[in-house]
Amino acid sequence: MWRRRRSPVWAATAFGLGLALGVVTGRGDAQSAPPVAGNPLPAGPNRELVVGACVICHSLETMAQQRLDRATWGDIVARMITYGAPITSDTRPLILEYLVTYLGPGETAR
Repeated sequence: MWRRRRSPVWAATAFGLGLALGVVTGRGDAQSAPPVAGNPLPAGPNRELVVGACVICHSLETMAQQRLDRATWGDIVARMITYGAPITSDTRPLILEYLVTYLGPGETAR
């Protein structure tokens, strides 16, 4: 299947938008941060980090439907970093823990 390569300008724009969203939404416990209007992701610690890192390319609805194990989420997060997702070595374990805890295979939609 043919895939169109994204230009470096697109990657820089996506990274900048994600960084700005991360700054606006803040970091930390979802109970202490203002909720994102219509956010379908389960409330929990570091939800806003996930939103800030992922919403630049994915809808929250698509993410909320996933039920993946730790290894699969880890592979996906690593791949998203190579695509330019604004995930640092400090935020990566926090994002992965949220995904596994709230969007893991044993979790149901909340």
